[in-house]
Amino acid sequence: MAPLKKGKPKEQSRALKVDKEMGNLVSYWDSLVTFGKAAIFNPDYSVPMMAALLICEIILNVMIVHLVSYTEIDWVAYMQEVEGVINGTYDYQLLKGDTGPLVYPAGFVYIFMGLYYITSMGRNIRLAQYIYILFYTLTLLLVFNIYRRVSKVISNNLSDRLTLT
Repeated sequence: MAPLKKGKPKEQSRALKVDKEMGNLVSYWDSLVTFGKAAIFNPDYSVPMMAALLICEIILNVMIVHLVSYTEIDWVAYMQEVEGVINGTYDYQLLKGDTGPLVYPAGFVYIFMGLYYITSMGRNIRLAQYIYILFYTLTLLLVFNIYRRVSKVISNNLSDRLTLT
């Protein structure tokens, strides 16, 4: 039997280095997956995750307001309907906007009346967008608070079926 040929020391050193780096990479990946599962499924991580999600949502919303051009859907019609009420019309059959008759309850009209005045009679759309971000963020905080108070996250049964590796 012929003796085993040994590689050059430099090649062996490089191979050991690659093996060690791959082992470190696999270990790092396993740690990341373990942390990810804990962050999603362990209620102890809920407050930091909620804070991170809230910050991401605020950043994303502000970016959308600044980077995506405004698309008129119903804002002008809402302001027209509110102007009708401000001018003294309380008959729903007479309250109309560009998109048709007013179909929302009076509470809607009063909320949008506040927005009408805050946004310079509906002309400052950018301010209205920021107010919507505020409403959305407050709603998200309320939902997060409910989850925090009941200490619930996605069912652990789902985590057993979820394979991230």
